[in-house]
Amino acid sequence: MDGPASLFSDAQRLPDGPAFVTEAGGAADVALWRTDDLGRRFVPVLHRRGLADPVRLYGLWFLDPRCGFVCGETGDGDGVLLGTQDGGLSWEAVADLGDQAWDVPLTQVVFADDRHGFAVGAGEAFWRTVDGGRRWRRVSVEGLSAHGVFLLDGTGRGWALSQQLGDDYRILGTQHFLTLDAGATFEPVGDRLDGEPLRVDVSACAFWDEQVGVLCGPDGLLLRTTDGARRWERRESGVGAGADLNFLVPLPDGRAWALGMQGTLLRTADTGRTWQRVECGATAELNAAAFADPNHGFVVGEGGLALWTADGGRTFERSVFG
Repeated sequence: MDGPASLFSDAQRLPDGPAFVTEAGGAADVALWRTDDLGRRFVPVLHRRGLADPVRLYGLWFLDPRCGFVCGETGDGDGVLLGTQDGGLSWEAVADLGDQAWDVPLTQVVFADDRHGFAVGAGEAFWRTVDGGRRWRRVSVEGLSAHGVFLLDGTGRGWALSQQLGDDYRILGTQHFLTLDAGATFEPVGDRLDGEPLRVDVSACAFWDEQVGVLCGPDGLLLRTTDGARRWERRESGVGAGADLNFLVPLPDGRAWALGMQGTLLRTADTGRTWQRVECGATAELNAAAFADPNHGFVVGEGGLALWTADGGRTFERSVFG
């Protein structure tokens, strides 16, 4: 294990395969971990000492156990996107971004299928690939300040979340842009809450289908939509000030997990109508999770925290690293 500097930032599980976790702690040697038993044991995949520049990794996406991408920033704050074709034994920087990624940390990489994907940077930086990540092209959509992307697997349908900020970083507007063609085009949805344009800070969003989804944010914020992000309604999270929610894991049959600050872990079994608190014994911030089904999965967070469960969260065990 890397020690107290470790800060786990993202997680992804492949169907019937391994799961991966990125490391955002710049002082930690290992930047990417792999687990083949849903979090019981993690082994290092990518060491920072093997990279030309030290990096902090914020996001990852593997198309299969051999082909994957990680993104983040260098010590100078420039965006970095790395790809592997051999399961992480070797990595190459994606050259297409070039100087477009100067001073633009990359926060997310996500794919709709084995060809179409996106890399998202801070602010309006937004890149798309249509050939499995071999080439990337910067995308510009009027009014879309990319904050995150959620894609329904294999359908070409999904949403890009846009947030407009004022000079004082106040949220001026929050809006989803819908794509029906894997990102070739985007159209604004016009999100509304309580009859007014949506203006909330969003950490993550997730959808079960083209109509029903949820989003989360600061101080236990949970919103639910049943019309494809056009209208939102507040849902009770049971947590309050300081318990920011920052990650969502949707599962089949209307189930999902939400997690965040102060060891907050919530689950729903009815597409986000109601949420129940799950005690995992942690007080540190939880940043990411991966589940194979409602019972089996793991959560990770700050300070090297990693816990796994095989009984739907009734009990958690600490993961082993090395």
